[in-house]
Amino acid sequence: MIIAIPVWSGRVSPVFDVARTVLVADLDPQSGELVAQGAYVVNPAGPVATLSKLGVDVLICSAISSTLEAALWAQGVEVIADMCGSPDEIMAALAAGDVSLDRFRSPGSRCRTKRTEKTHHFLGAKGPATSR
Repeated sequence: MIIAIPVWSGRVSPVFDVARTVLVADLDPQSGELVAQGAYVVNPAGPVATLSKLGVDVLICSAISSTLEAALWAQGVEVIADMCGSPDEIMAALAAGDVSLDRFRSPGSRCRTKRTEKTHHFLGAKGPATSR
């Protein structure tokens, strides 16, 4: 499973729409091992195409416009928004099996029910899928 996290100044970028760099890791779902990792430049004219070209399954980000989020979902990229903190710590938590990532939620994000109720399909979180 390929995971991307937009980065800015060593943290999750505050807004994906204007992010210029993503940290990408290939997480082996069986072992939890980070198989490969690298930083890639996001084409500002086509962030969806950039992530698609990289084969990203899951985008973990902070804020994201609804238009861009919908476009990513339409391309099969699961979007887990309202996250903050160190990308390395988030990747380490995923590798350790923490698919809820609750400790990385942005303050105030719990009021955004569509996103907080969403099942993390690729990450293996349990629960009913919600419609968009």
